[in-house]
Formats: sequence, C-alpha cells, structure tokens
Amino acid sequence: MEPSYEQAAEEFLRRVIREYYENGAGIKETIEIVAVYNQFGWLFDRSAVDSSLVWSTPAERAIADFVVDGYLDASVKELSEKITNEMTQATIEWQGEHIPYRRASVIIANEPDQAKRHELESRARAETEKHNPEELIRWQTLHSQVRDIGFASYLDMAEQLKSFRLEWLLARMIDLRERTEEIYVSELEHFLGTIGVDSADATSGDIAFLFRSPQFDRLFPPEKLIPTLRATLAGLGVDLDSQKNVILDTESRPLKSPRAFCAPVRIPDEVFLVISPRGGRDDYASIMHEAGHAEHFAWTDPTLSFAEKRLGDISVSESYAFLFDNLLKNSRWMSEVMGEHDHADYCRLARFHKLYMLRRYSGKLEYETKLHTSGDIESMRDTYAETLSRALHIKISPVNYLTDVDDGLYAAGYIRAWIFEVMLRRHLEENFGLLWFKNPDAGKFIAGLWSLGRRHTVDELAHYLRYEHLDAEPLVTELAR
Repeated sequence: MEPSYEQAAEEFLRRVIREYYENGAGIKETIEIVAVYNQFGWLFDRSAVDSSLVWSTPAERAIADFVVDGYLDASVKELSEKITNEMTQATIEWQGEHIPYRRASVIIANEPDQAKRHELESRARAETEKHNPEELIRWQTLHSQVRDIGFASYLDMAEQLKSFRLEWLLARMIDLRERTEEIYVSELEHFLGTIGVDSADATSGDIAFLFRSPQFDRLFPPEKLIPTLRATLAGLGVDLDSQKNVILDTESRPLKSPRAFCAPVRIPDEVFLVISPRGGRDDYASIMHEAGHAEHFAWTDPTLSFAEKRLGDISVSESYAFLFDNLLKNSRWMSEVMGEHDHADYCRLARFHKLYMLRRYSGKLEYETKLHTSGDIESMRDTYAETLSRALHIKISPVNYLTDVDDGLYAAGYIRAWIFEVMLRRHLEENFGLLWFKNPDAGKFIAGLWSLGRRHTVDELAHYLRYEHLDAEPLVTELAR
C-alpha cells in the first residue's frame, strides 16, 4: 500500500480507538464509529480488499489482515454501534434499583450469597438474551462477507491472514486439558468447597466470586495498587512517573466497563491504561496485565512503519501482558515487591486461576472453530454450553454463545501468548536470575523487545530467544505439575 494509505489508516485507528476508550472508560454514554468508518470508507472498499489479498511479505500480509478486518467491520458498523450503545445504556432491576448492565459482573463477583449471585446472573442473562438476535445477524453478515471475498470460511480467513496454525494449536490445547484433568477437577472441588459451593451446582458467577477471593484482600490493599505497579516497573529500571505517554485511568465511573483495557490512541505517544477497580487481587492482576500492553506500546520505536507498530501478530503484546500479570503467581515477587510472606494459600489459588483460564480458552477455541465453519450459527447455542461445560466442569449457560466470541479468533492469539510467555519467562530466569523483575538489565532486554513493536511474530521471537520453535510443552508441564 502507498504511504498515503498508511497515514490515513493510522488516523482512522486513532479516531476509532479514542471512541472505544471514551465509551469503555465511561466518559461517553455512546460510541460513534459509523461516522469515522464513513469518512475513511475508501480504506476498506472492495478494491482495497482485492488488491491487498495479493501479498508477498509479512508486512503486506499484516496490511491485508487490517484491510479485511476493516472491510468486515464496515459491513456491520451500524449494528456494532447499536449493540454497544444498547449494552452501555442497559440497566437491570436489582434490590429496588436499576444498576448498569455492565456493573452486574462486578456485583456478582463481590456477592457472598450464592442464591443472590445466581439470581443476578439470571437477570443479566435475560438482558444478554435481548441482544442475541442482533448479535446473530451481525455474525451471519460477517460469515457471508468472508465467503464473498473468497475465503472458504471465517476460520479459513483467520488461518491465512493471522498465521495462527489453528490445527496445531487446538491439538496442543486438547493435550493440555487431558494432562491437567485430574489436578483441575481436584483443585476445583477443593476451592469451591472453601466458598461453600457444590461443584454440581457451580456457575460462572460462583467462579467469579471464588477468584474475587475477598479473604486475600489483606494482601492487595487498594492504596498499594499504583505503588505496586510503580515499584515493579522501577525494579526493571522504568520510571512510571516520568512516562508522560502512559495515562492511567483508574477513576470509578458508573458506565465504565468492568473489563480493564489498554487503549493505544497514538503509538508511542498517547497510551491509556484503563481499569475499573472492583477490589482485591483482580485489580492488581488487571493493572499489571494492561501495564504490559501499555509499556509495550509506549516503548515501541516511533520510526517503525504503521504495520510494524499497529498490526501483525496480536500474541506479541498479549505475551508481555501475561508476563506482568503472571507476577501475581510468583511467590518471590509477592515477597520481594509486595512485602507479603504469608501467601502460600493465595499462590495456590492464583495458579488454579491460570489453569482455569487456559482450560476456558481451550474450550473457547474448540467452540469457535466449530462456530466459524457452521452453516447454522443459531444452532450453536448448545454446542457452546456443552463445550465450555466439558472443559470447566461447571454449568455454562448457552445465552453467551455469541457475546463470548471475540472478532478475529482472538482466543487463538491469547493461547499463543500464554505459550510464548512461559518461554520468555524461562529465558529471563536463566539469563537474569529468578529475581529478574528486580534487575534493570532484564528491563533493558524487555524494553528492547518492546521497541520492536509488532514487527515479528511470537514464532520469530522464539527463534530470537534461541528456541527451535514455539513450543507448548513448557506451558502444559507448568500447569500439570
């Protein structure tokens, strides 16, 4: 693509990401992306798609991925905006008042009474169900558009443009579930027992309360949230206070998304780190995860091309995010940085949380590979519930069969990131010691990786770290112990 195309594409992303930031942060009640797509529609018209699909370099393939994603997004832009705005403004009647739909998950995670958790879950599912007809039309449109531009299926599109190696990845995740089955079931029953829940009755809401783990709030006081992030970065030689390009948004707002996120409006000059504090460990995990993203974008070399800064393998930035949030499972970090030494029970729960998430995402990947090759999306409700229930051994409602699906098979990107994170962490431990997070030399090494933006895939970065290939065995071994 011509330089003028990349300049316009950069401006388009800045505008769209700012819209998502302001809406997700609860600053704006509505999101207004249709006007942006209309202004930059030429970036994603059919001629742009056709010309981009003839590529010969990784950078050109990344551009093709961007163009196709934009073409698909543009085809459902009005519907996407409508769904987002409706869900932002939706409310649920609860205990005599109307609470924002987005806040329901926060309340569920903090509710100690199982009956009340399940009741609010039921009401939240009823609200979700209202949006499923629109979500269905949206996904039917996306599947149709993918076939129209020449791909056999949405899955085929992701395989060709994103280099996920889906067959290999799914096989590794099935192996992970088989090898962790015994320890997972044992730990699940143990931890559900600590909150008085029978595994036969457990729902996602019970799991949310379990991992909210209020009994460990003493380890994660709210006033230490930002100082802990600051101290962790300082150990790596990074001064958070001098980083004017990293903007922390920790303010509580009624319409703020409960899901923490990073919004790189201008890379590397304006990067927002957004979190909606809900209390306890989850706040720490969220801010550390999003800080991994934020630091990656903030350290990206500004001279890189648009594709190298913005596009490419999504697993790269997720790997850095996982590297940071994995510190909350590291007993040495808990002692050295948090100053907490009585944390054995907490670390056991934290390790189980990671196992739960990997099994959940392995189930999501299995389900989405079926969803995106199905000729009848609406028939996939039970498949979703059955697949996730089998992976997690809890009751999964079919109502989220579409709202739990991210565009672009992002679940695959997450799993690849989890795989690479263990490899990167082992490299850091072997070269900078078990306390690598307190070694400025390790910080310089990581910053060197950050500066590469998304020029390389995690497969290529694995070679850079002198591994033969991206290897899931270290991850599976770690979880199966």
